[in-house]
Amino acid sequence: MVLGIVLVVFGLDKFLAFVPHGHVMTDELIAAYQGLLANKFILPTVGVVELIAGILLISRRYITLALIALVPLIYGILAFHFAVDLHGILPGIGVTLLYIYLVVYRRKVFTEFLKQTKAV
Repeated sequence: MVLGIVLVVFGLDKFLAFVPHGHVMTDELIAAYQGLLANKFILPTVGVVELIAGILLISRRYITLALIALVPLIYGILAFHFAVDLHGILPGIGVTLLYIYLVVYRRKVFTEFLKQTKAV
């Protein structure tokens, strides 16, 4: 549920820009962020995936689908911060730890899912 709330907040922030980002931006970070803004579909797509996954987690419906959809998002968050914004990585690590907790907690569901996909 906590991960769902975090995802909804950060997903809405992609569209409404209400979360303060109070750290100093380096030239490299500014260039990377401007590149994301120039590409008109990446940040909105990330925001939509965060919103949908967050709503699914909060509603406790299709949790496995939400967790699978979050795999590239979690990777992207960590990769971006490791590459250009190491100082801003703490929220990303928090989201990753919550994600890992949910995956471990639901490991039986994932094991069954993988068995079913292998049979196909």
